[in-house]
Amino acid sequence: MANRMKFAERIREFLDKITYRQWVIAAAVVSCLLGLMVYFAMSGSDEKPVAKTPSNLVQVVAAKQDIPERTVVKEDMLKVVEVPSDMVPEGAFHDVADAIDHPASTAIQQGDIVTSRKVYSDIRMAGFTGIIPPDCRAVTIPISDVTGVSGFAHPGDYVDIMVITGSKESGMNGRIILQNVLLLGINKNANLPAASTDSSGNTSTSTKAASDSMATATVALKPAEALKLAVASQEGTLYLDLRPFKPRDMYTFDTDYTGVPQGTGGSQNQPAPPASSAPAPSYSYSAPAAQSAPPSVPSAGSAGGPVPVLGHTIEVIRGVTATREGVK
Repeated sequence: MANRMKFAERIREFLDKITYRQWVIAAAVVSCLLGLMVYFAMSGSDEKPVAKTPSNLVQVVAAKQDIPERTVVKEDMLKVVEVPSDMVPEGAFHDVADAIDHPASTAIQQGDIVTSRKVYSDIRMAGFTGIIPPDCRAVTIPISDVTGVSGFAHPGDYVDIMVITGSKESGMNGRIILQNVLLLGINKNANLPAASTDSSGNTSTSTKAASDSMATATVALKPAEALKLAVASQEGTLYLDLRPFKPRDMYTFDTDYTGVPQGTGGSQNQPAPPASSAPAPSYSYSAPAAQSAPPSVPSAGSAGGPVPVLGHTIEVIRGVTATREGVK
């Protein structure tokens, strides 16, 4: 008991000898020690998860920049990053080559992980513009049941396009202006004529008017061909010629045809008749369209005797022989 009393007195004497400055220094030292202990404790806790995460990281493709919708994704727009496996979305690309050269189906923000839902795996999934060949443009022309092959042409078929110009009086002309053209679409929902109501109150629509109702056909053409088609559509009526599945001849070289004006008795595409001593009827293209030329009288030197002069004559050439024929 006496020893305890002496030890307590010594401690009390030691504490009485410590000055205020010594107490401050001691407190600073203790604070530094505690701070070092906390720092080392926190550093040790951070190093533990870092040693475990490398085995859980997965490489995925992310956007290096903002990619607008319907933009074809290029290699310089993407980068490869590592993310935890539990954060990888479904359908994420792991290789840049799998995502390039495909249009974006939606806007992709910078840093977003690129997935199969954000790009079209097939360019045709981009809609109507996806089926247009890269070097072509879509052009629409008016058609009817007759000029449009009566609805037998379908998207994906190939057609020839011809134009018919002129009139019956001056002569018709037809020519094939385009061949082996891809048909992109047919619009059969044309506006039908308004229904008519008869005296009994029944509503009906003219069959002829319904069959002549206009529709449209959309074809894929190169820019120069599209301009050619637009000009031809203003000259006359356009017709579609549906090509077979495997045509024997890919292209036709005889693409022009000229019809005969109404009221003439011959054809411009027929050869001239052979020369003959017997009288033969002749026709003049200089005569009015509604009136045909009368038959010629026998030529000079034939059994009929000399040619009577009836006021006007025309020169008729038969082979290498030229004669004058009288006309009224």
